[in-house]
Amino acid sequence: MSIITLEGISKVYQTKEIETTALENINLSVYKGEFVSVMGQSGCGKSTLLNIIGLLDRPTSGTVTLLDQNCNALGDTALSHFRNRNLGFVFQSFHLIPSLNVEANVELPLDYASGISGVERRRRVDEVLERLGLSHRKKHMPAQLSGGQCQRVAIARAIVGRPSIVLADEPTGNLDSRMGAEVMDLLHSLNKDDGITIVMVTHNEAQARQTDRIIRFFDGRIIS
Repeated sequence: MSIITLEGISKVYQTKEIETTALENINLSVYKGEFVSVMGQSGCGKSTLLNIIGLLDRPTSGTVTLLDQNCNALGDTALSHFRNRNLGFVFQSFHLIPSLNVEANVELPLDYASGISGVERRRRVDEVLERLGLSHRKKHMPAQLSGGQCQRVAIARAIVGRPSIVLADEPTGNLDSRMGAEVMDLLHSLNKDDGITIVMVTHNEAQARQTDRIIRFFDGRIIS
């Protein structure tokens, strides 16, 4: 079953001086439980694709369907609620809030989720921190953590809301090879054990070959 469907997706950025086509007529289906990697040279549209799938940006034309929901039809508030319930995000630069400790960073998505009590929020945070081996770090600040630990905190934050889809943009890009391998093992575990569908942008060919499918981009188009 397709969990992500893009039909005729184009994205054009326009200023007074120039018009830039970031994506051109993209048709793509990703199926439930897949781990898909997206590859291509810098500036070819990979991150734009992830932003559109993640409902952080709207396409200029075409239809985005996630979990059988036509997302084009949703207003901004409904889109935000849908994103919070169903999507998790992992970024290259972690995007942790430096003034919050690990526990508070991980809990952030639940602060915006309706119908979850404070007791349940804390239980979920403790559960995910235990799973990722971070329980002993929960009162630490991001500046007190290694890069690998920061990325594990970011992954904990991405999955604490129990999303169906995780979108990862160069999740090992700022890590050394050992820490990068640990993060990849964690993503594979979430995919295989939890059934989370993962779309990962990467420049790492070896890591891409560990996934179910590689989608290659060139100048805003899928070439294979």
